[in-house]
Amino acid sequence: MIETAAIISTGTEIVQGLYADTNACHLAGRLNELGLRVAAIIACPDDPAELEAALRHAASRASLVVMTGGLGPTEDDINRDVCASVFRVELRRDERAVELMRGHFRARGLTMRPSNERQALVPRGAIVLQNMRGTAPGFFLPSPAERGAPEDAAPQCALLALPGPPAEMTAMFEESALPLLRARIKGRVFARTRTIHTFGRPESELNDLVREIFTHDPRVTLTILAKSHGVDFLVTARAEETAAADALIARCEAMIVERAGSGCVCGADSETMQSAVARLLIAHRLTVSAAESCTGGLVAKMLTDTPGSSAYLKESYVVYSNEAKMRILGVKAATLESFGAVSEQTVREMAQGLLALSGADYAIAVTGIAGPDGGTPQKPAGLTYLALASPGRTQVLERRFPGDRELNRFHAALTALDMLRKTISGG
Repeated sequence: MIETAAIISTGTEIVQGLYADTNACHLAGRLNELGLRVAAIIACPDDPAELEAALRHAASRASLVVMTGGLGPTEDDINRDVCASVFRVELRRDERAVELMRGHFRARGLTMRPSNERQALVPRGAIVLQNMRGTAPGFFLPSPAERGAPEDAAPQCALLALPGPPAEMTAMFEESALPLLRARIKGRVFARTRTIHTFGRPESELNDLVREIFTHDPRVTLTILAKSHGVDFLVTARAEETAAADALIARCEAMIVERAGSGCVCGADSETMQSAVARLLIAHRLTVSAAESCTGGLVAKMLTDTPGSSAYLKESYVVYSNEAKMRILGVKAATLESFGAVSEQTVREMAQGLLALSGADYAIAVTGIAGPDGGTPQKPAGLTYLALASPGRTQVLERRFPGDRELNRFHAALTALDMLRKTISGG
C-alpha cells in the first residue's frame, strides 16, 4: 500500500532555471490532500546517469515515485528507458497509444513521423495512461509485490510517469492517475491544510512563541514561512475523516492565535491584508481616505484591490511636494521648515488635515524616504512615518525599513493598512 511519495521533475531546462517547476507544486499539493506524505521533490536534468541516481534515491524514500517529463519523441526523452532499467522490466509497444497519436496528428492535418512511435513504449506490467491532450502516454507501474514480481526486484515502490507539459500532466493525473492511487493508499486518510498569515513580528520571535505547538500532536505538521508580506504558519492535519482533520487545524490555529496574539494574525488562506481590511470596513460600515508621499498611491491601490471598494474608500491624494501637503492637507509651513517633510509632526498634520477634508471615519497618511537615494545620517533611506487619524485620536508610527525601494514602499503600505486593521478590530 502507498503511504509516502517522492516527486521527480525531469528536464535540463528546469535545473538551468529557465522554467518554473509548476508540476511539482501541483502534484505535492494533490498528494498531500490524498493523505500521502511527500518525502522529497527532486529536479533532474535529461541525463541517464543523473536520472537513474535520482530515481533510486527517490525509491528509497517513498512507496510511490511520481515522475514528470521525459516521455516525448526526442533524443533527450530518456525516462521510459531509465525506468525500465531501474525497475528491471522490458518495454512493450502499446498499440492504443499509437492509434491515438496518429489521430492527434490527423486532426491537425499533419502526418505523424516514425520517431513519435517510440512514445508508445511502456514498461511491461504497467497500466497505460492515455494522453487525450497530447501525444505521449503516461503509465503506472505497480509495486513488484502487487504485480507478482520476484522479491529481489528493485525498487519495491510503485511508479507513476506523467508527461511534462503542465496541461497534459494535470489532466492525466486528475482524470486517470487519481483513481489508481486512491485504490492503493493505505487506509483512508484525509489531509487538510490552512495557511495563517501574520504581520508585524519577525520569524524568530514567532518561532519562540509557538515552539511547543510543533510537537503537540503527531497528526499535525506546522511550518513557519517568512514571506514579503509577513510570516505565515502552514498547518497540515491528517485524519480518517475530514471533520476530524478540520478540528485538529482549528485547535492548532487557536493555539497560534493565543500565543502570537490576535493582533498579529491578519488572515488565513487566500485572505490578504487588503481583503481583511476591506472586510472590516464593510462589516462596520466605515470609510477611509489616504494621503501618501513615499508610497505614491500604493495604499489606495491596495484599498481598491477588493471589489466594492467604493463603499469604504472616500478619496486619495499623492502629495509628494511640500506645496501639495500645505495646499491640499493644510500642513503648516512652519512644521515643514522646522521638522521636514519626513517627520512625526508632518505626518500627523497630513492625517488630521485629510480627516477634516474628506469627512471619512479614518485618514491614513504616509511620508518617508523610500530610497535608495535621498537619505542622510539623521534620516536614512527607509525611514518612514505613518499616521492614522480618527475623530479625537491620531496614532503615529516610526519605522525604518531595510529593503530596497519597492520593498520599503510595499512594507510601508502594509503597515499603514495594519494600523487600520488593528484599530477597527481592537487588536
